[in-house]
Amino acid sequence: MPIKGIQKARARWVKPVAAILAAAIVVYEITRRQWFYVPIGLLVILACFFSKEHLVSDEGVDIQYTLFGVVSHNLWRWDEVTAIHVDRKRAMPDVALHIGKDVATRLFVFSARDADAVLALAKEKNPAIRLGRVAGS
Repeated sequence: MPIKGIQKARARWVKPVAAILAAAIVVYEITRRQWFYVPIGLLVILACFFSKEHLVSDEGVDIQYTLFGVVSHNLWRWDEVTAIHVDRKRAMPDVALHIGKDVATRLFVFSARDADAVLALAKEKNPAIRLGRVAGS
């Protein structure tokens, strides 16, 4: 069963207001024949319908992106993950895990209990993973 990371939640009114403002800007720029700003406005409208989720499962570490029901995955398999560093201060009272693959890292935030489960799963799936603490935590 996947363990979901904690994401910052926006207020419910932010996305609809941003979409309405972007649509108004697109209409205004079309009437002024300023074509340069139309694609930018359309991208802002699309961003209002975009969401992402951090997941950790038996397969590996995944960031799942969703736009209009179309889901895409950015999965790092456990055999690709080289290090996990625990940072207890950055996300207090939760725990931030810096998950590394080569020189790239991802920051996932979990509750303390879920972070312990992720660390145990990581050690089970790839015993070669280096586990450490971020300086100052």
